[in-house]
Amino acid sequence: MLKKKFFIYRRDARKGTSAYSPLPHSAPHYEGRYIEGMEEWASWYCINKKDDGTYEAELDEAWNEGSHLGGGTICVDIPAEWFELSYDEFLERLITLAAAKHYGFTPDELKEKKGLKDFLGFE
Repeated sequence: MLKKKFFIYRRDARKGTSAYSPLPHSAPHYEGRYIEGMEEWASWYCINKKDDGTYEAELDEAWNEGSHLGGGTICVDIPAEWFELSYDEFLERLITLAAAKHYGFTPDELKEKKGLKDFLGFE
């Protein structure tokens, strides 16, 4: 299945690019309890438009596990009925998917992403 991606954030994005953010989008690491001094972070956060016209939120999370990184990619379908909401209400719900809120993403940050509103089909 082909997907068109709109990157909201990439940890390795250069300043001045659309996927750049000065925010770290990290959080304390949790494994049944918070591990003191250990951080986890979002490597990227994007919205995918699938070839059937539906959308999904995708977030890749990572943390240090000794000699390698742990984590994985979370992909969650965006409910079709959310597209009937106002854009502001939609963004408030969108950050609840794929752990985006956990990593510090806010509706205001998403509102600032040029082209996202059009990509999602809002006028």
